[in-house]
Amino acid sequence: MIYLGTIKGISPLGRATLLFLVFFFLCSASVREADYIPNTKDNIAEAPSGNFDFNVNCRNAYDAILQLKIKEGRRLIKREKKNNPDNIVPFFLENYIDFLLINVNNNYEEFKVLEKNRIRRLNKIRTGDRKSPYYLYFQAEIYMQWAISRLNFNQYLTAFLEMRKAYQLLTENAKKFPDFVANKKSLGMIHTVIGTIPDNFKWASNVMNLKGSIRQGTEEIEEAIAYSKTHDYIFAQETNITYVFLILYMQNDPERAWNMVQSDMFPLDENILHHFTAALIAFRTGHNDRCIEILENRPQGNEFMRMPFLDYLHGLAKLQRLDDDANVYLEKYIKYFQGLNYVKNSYQKLAWFYLLKDDLPKYKAFMQQCKDHGNTLIDADKQAQKEAEKKEIPHTNLLKARLLSDGGYYKIALELLEGKSVDDFTRKRDKIEFTYRAGRIYDLWGKPDKAMGYYVTTIKNGGEESYYFAANAALMMGIIYEHKQNFSKAETYFHKCLAMKDHEYKNSIDMKAKAGLKRIEEWEESNN
Repeated sequence: MIYLGTIKGISPLGRATLLFLVFFFLCSASVREADYIPNTKDNIAEAPSGNFDFNVNCRNAYDAILQLKIKEGRRLIKREKKNNPDNIVPFFLENYIDFLLINVNNNYEEFKVLEKNRIRRLNKIRTGDRKSPYYLYFQAEIYMQWAISRLNFNQYLTAFLEMRKAYQLLTENAKKFPDFVANKKSLGMIHTVIGTIPDNFKWASNVMNLKGSIRQGTEEIEEAIAYSKTHDYIFAQETNITYVFLILYMQNDPERAWNMVQSDMFPLDENILHHFTAALIAFRTGHNDRCIEILENRPQGNEFMRMPFLDYLHGLAKLQRLDDDANVYLEKYIKYFQGLNYVKNSYQKLAWFYLLKDDLPKYKAFMQQCKDHGNTLIDADKQAQKEAEKKEIPHTNLLKARLLSDGGYYKIALELLEGKSVDDFTRKRDKIEFTYRAGRIYDLWGKPDKAMGYYVTTIKNGGEESYYFAANAALMMGIIYEHKQNFSKAETYFHKCLAMKDHEYKNSIDMKAKAGLKRIEEWEESNN
């Protein structure tokens, strides 16, 4: 099962964690098949009659799907069904296509249509050979894929039940087939999520005997990766994708994540999914020029599934470099994307683009569009909506510094702030952002000791405000002290971050603070 990351926070893994775990562990301890599949005649599994043959044709179909060559994948699946009608693998591969369509297009109407395929495929898999490691594994993957897909549309309770079912099936499969490496890939992700359960819900996981940690999940995925280097491992590509995002978001190791996507683990070639992964990691780690280069050289054509998110990412990267054509890509995203997320955020970024061009009328027009269109299901869109409602125009110098520093242009960004102090700004927001922005630039530039004083001032002056500056400053202080192995102070700042209420990007910032606390807890346990 492929893990797709997004710009702010962790998605879907991050969005799953808090709500997923709260409901997941508070649900009934005994989940029957009837909880997922209606007990009707149509849904009673047939006697075992199918087989699981991941032959060359199915491998080619799988590879085509992961390259987002959906038409080619469908063609190969159709051929396999005709030539080998008893082979169940094509039905599993069809679910990959649905999963990608839902998570790329983010269209609820499409989701409702495709959702009808889920029960049919599960029942088909249940006609297969129970002695095959694929019997339980395929079922678990389908449950997991649909659970993650539901998170796009806030169907949390059903998603939590399905993810729990995936966990049960994978755990059982791992006992039956301990050498089946694919179990480690999927269980590794779930164990990582379990490892971020908030302390006040630990009792629920203990009652249900559900165990997992960030360390355990990471090690399991690493076992699968090591295996893939010496064996023919079908799911190597998606394991690598899952792992690199885990390293970036859960292990908070951007340098290692960046080095991974630069290695032969992620050959770009004709693989759009690899282009997506490499571009997003480049974007998130301050390699903005490389992000733009990857996106400009990505494969395009009718044989590939359209991925509007890449236009959105391209527009953001261009904006971070203050390019004159950043608006072109953001407008393209709005034009072609028929889904729910990043619409408000795109309008906000278009408004910023024109604000930096000193075109105040267009800034206001696009902020009105931000207010009127899109949804607020994710943090990025929530923050954009708040800015539109507040009608608080960003300070252009601070905005430029923010964009440039996010893109890795630290020296230029810092030059915009040199010679200034909080007294040069009138609004309280700008005073708080000034100290935060200076600290953030130094921190990203690899000069954490210079950043800390600015972060402390930001926390002091902004801790009671709804802006995200103080919360993220506390998060960054925690990470700095964690790297210094001063875990006591790191914990203090992570808790300080979590204690701040009702600020922008709260979900994603809190997620990272909780992951930090878990990393410390696991380090202390392993060293005692």
